Amino acid sequence: MTEIPLARALPSQTVRAGRARFTVLTDRLVRMEWAADGAFEDRPTLAVVNRRMGAVRYRVIRDGRRTVVDTGALRVVFADNGRPLSPRNLSVTIKSDGGAVRWAPGMRDPGNLKGTLRTLDGTDGPQWVNWSTRKRSPIRMPDGLLSRSGWAVIDDSPSVVLDVRDGRPWVTPRPEGRRIDWYFAGYGHDYRAALAACNRLLGSQPLPPRFTLGYWWSRYWPYTDREMRQLVEDFTRMGVPLDVLVVDMDWHLPGWTGYTWDKRYFPDPKGFLDWLHKRGIRVTLNLHPADGVARYEEAFPAMCRALGLDPRRVRKAAFDISSPRYMDAYFRLLHHPMERQGVDFWWMDWQQGSKSAMTGLDPLAWLNYLHWYDMARRPDNRRPLIFSRFGGIGSGKYPIGFSGDTWGTWQCLAFQVYFTATAANVLYGHWSHDIGGHFNAKPDPELYLRWVQFGAHAPVLRTHATKNPFEDRRFQEYPSPYNRLLIETVRRRYTLVPYVYGENHRVMETGVSLCRPMYYDWPEAREAYQTPYQYMFGDHMLVSPVVTRGDEQTRSAQCRTWLPPGRWFDTVTGAIVSGGRWHTRRYLLNEIPVFVRPGAILPGQRVCANLSAACYRDLVVTAYPGGRGEYELYEDDGLSRGYLAGEFARTTLAQRSRGRTREITVGPSRGTYPGFARRRSLQLRLPSVLPAVAVRVNGRRVAFRAEPRGLCWSYEGDTATVVVHVPVFDITRRLRVRVTFDRAEPHRSAQGLAGLFSGLAAVHELMTNGMIWSVLHPEERLAAQLTQSGYGLSRDPAAFEQVRRDLVRHVPRLPAIIRGMARKQMTMDKNRVPFLDKALALTRVLLDERRLH
Repeated sequence: MTEIPLARALPSQTVRAGRARFTVLTDRLVRMEWAADGAFEDRPTLAVVNRRMGAVRYRVIRDGRRTVVDTGALRVVFADNGRPLSPRNLSVTIKSDGGAVRWAPGMRDPGNLKGTLRTLDGTDGPQWVNWSTRKRSPIRMPDGLLSRSGWAVIDDSPSVVLDVRDGRPWVTPRPEGRRIDWYFAGYGHDYRAALAACNRLLGSQPLPPRFTLGYWWSRYWPYTDREMRQLVEDFTRMGVPLDVLVVDMDWHLPGWTGYTWDKRYFPDPKGFLDWLHKRGIRVTLNLHPADGVARYEEAFPAMCRALGLDPRRVRKAAFDISSPRYMDAYFRLLHHPMERQGVDFWWMDWQQGSKSAMTGLDPLAWLNYLHWYDMARRPDNRRPLIFSRFGGIGSGKYPIGFSGDTWGTWQCLAFQVYFTATAANVLYGHWSHDIGGHFNAKPDPELYLRWVQFGAHAPVLRTHATKNPFEDRRFQEYPSPYNRLLIETVRRRYTLVPYVYGENHRVMETGVSLCRPMYYDWPEAREAYQTPYQYMFGDHMLVSPVVTRGDEQTRSAQCRTWLPPGRWFDTVTGAIVSGGRWHTRRYLLNEIPVFVRPGAILPGQRVCANLSAACYRDLVVTAYPGGRGEYELYEDDGLSRGYLAGEFARTTLAQRSRGRTREITVGPSRGTYPGFARRRSLQLRLPSVLPAVAVRVNGRRVAFRAEPRGLCWSYEGDTATVVVHVPVFDITRRLRVRVTFDRAEPHRSAQGLAGLFSGLAAVHELMTNGMIWSVLHPEERLAAQLTQSGYGLSRDPAAFEQVRRDLVRHVPRLPAIIRGMARKQMTMDKNRVPFLDKALALTRVLLDERRLH
């Protein structure tokens, strides 16, 4: 294990002054210690694992009892008065181009950008709800590692340390006596640099297995194995991908915790687990370890013998996380046998406080550590993985986090967007939430859909609900169109996996989490601090999930998004819009506000049953209009630790425009790993453009086919997308695709077409619902005609200009037609008039927000 030797800083980086010691870790990160006995700590703690961060140039000035440590960026002044660090003897000045900022111990930090919480149990949005009285109180988020004030302090004084005990690291209390152990980070508004330094200090967020990016099914419900098999088969039949099956408390014998399968529900546990594994599905089981091991457990006699207890005289083997003897037996007798059966990882649903038998030891933080490193010692080279609650600063190195039992409300959804992004401020980026909410007696289909849409653009997509017959998260139990849209959203998540997985690898290297606040990249923009409900999703996507109920008339919800300076491509409407301002638009139920920079080229894949494959055999590359761009696709086997030893591949994706031509290159890939496949298929997508006049793949001209087969290109009229289909190519060789249009900037004429067709489809559906056997208006089928024109373009792209002219001409006529239909319908079937009222309201939205020019 590497934590022990890395914990000791280079001797050249330490400055001692009386009973104080200062360690220069970087030019802007300084450790500040004080010990009553003058003995300082060089061992790691549960939070801090690395103080050997390289040599940094600095000056030391001593003048009597006054010691100055000057790094060029920070000036630390300590006037030794024999007392602990305080405002009377210590100050730090942060030097920057914008002026100097002075800090002293005890200063309040009003600019801190906050961190994350141990749990959201019982919360309703930004409020705690008392279980019995229903009284509410505001959530107070703890401070994080970043601040608009320019500084932040990590207080590691209360934590226990790790020492070598019987040949392995084990927790031990700090020596007695007054001690201070602070880390001062003075990075100003260079938030990325601050996170990079803390990433080295606290330990990086590792790359979770790729299957964690798939869909997790979870529900607190007493399922039998037969019911769970049926659930999996239902998902397969409906075309819902599935990667993780979460089995909640009822897998074990009755009680709050347990380690024995309940054979009434699971008569053949290994057979059940084998059945799932054959389908590429991973399994996690719920635990509440603090209750110890009761007499009714199968392993109880063996546990007692291992602990020197008489199983006839004790009722329980009490949980003692500070005892190496107990924890050895805990893993060897309780967990390893079930892991050999096929349990892939554990859900430590810890809820039993923050104190243990050892002073200063947080049992949750230590439990996470022990489970992680127990898995790391397995001989199969698989990556460790736990599913647990946040154990404090430094917990990001043991993903994945479970945020707890929230209420199923709109305010909870909105708060989780903020909560997920802000957790990046403490290097805790892999949160998993109860999508849909844990408690809600009357599920709201619209809320559930919007929550799943957020989950598709979050670290983990896991639906969940409590043991309540009125709460069900199965998609088929929701009415149309929600059932279909829920499935489409999960499938959309799978298309994003190559991008998300590559961005997660970048997280490990940089410390910048997948979902992060806007101020990381625009720290001086006031608006970047006023955007709690949007975030950057990796380096190339801006996501602004819908977090409010939509308007019943228009079947859409208004969303206000701050777009940073520059231009942005709206993936919903297909239009390039100007940034540096707030962008307000209404979004239909099937629409998710996602923006990318023009010219971006991003990897994806075709929908698959699960993520068990070692590579992306069916690549989808999307080249957005508006400029040149480049991206590096990252791949490894998705499961082992081989990537840490260089077993991975990188493939460059690039595009550039020249006059009427767009040229896109894929590859060649560099590197390899077990399971890497050279031969792939490729679908290259160019959204929001005119139809092509010529397409060449490696110099070979390919034909247009309305029904794609073989090497060809097609056109998706509804989204104005040119699609190039390459059934087989060698990714280790460069593939060059050249697409020629009949004019330069081919996106200009197609801008907004996708958004208009999406809206017209909704208008058409409402108008159809408002019709009867009698003709209400001679042009009542105009919306159908306009909607079908997108499909017609897919068959005959040459009709593009005519279709566009028809849309510009005829869409403004729809309101009059709908009003005419409604007037006549009032005399025939008043029950259908509301459909026409909604169609009229939505048409007005189209004319206000999605008009073609």
